[in-house]
Amino acid sequence: MEEKGWEYRAVGHDDRVVPLLAESGDHCILFFETNPLTGECWFELRDKARCRVVFVQGQRNVPTPERAANLLADYGAPLGEIRTPRELPLYSLPVAPVVPMTKAG
Repeated sequence: MEEKGWEYRAVGHDDRVVPLLAESGDHCILFFETNPLTGECWFELRDKARCRVVFVQGQRNVPTPERAANLLADYGAPLGEIRTPRELPLYSLPVAPVVPMTKAG
């Protein structure tokens, strides 16, 4: 994520706290969960100042900090509306669009 312009942050955590992975300005990226079937990670993209969140599938879909504001504005939802995201199916959460895979030429 550092290659996309995010600053890595290591934070201790327990079962009630989501570990912070990276941040930039008012935005941060947090680990959400790993899909047990594919092994792909899901992340939370949060706007700390506006209390909005959108979920991102896979590291390739993590936006640059500059694009994060647009994704949150277009696809994000208020954090207060999502009470327990780990208990909800992913299809019911606000999800950012997936970046298409490109074939190496």
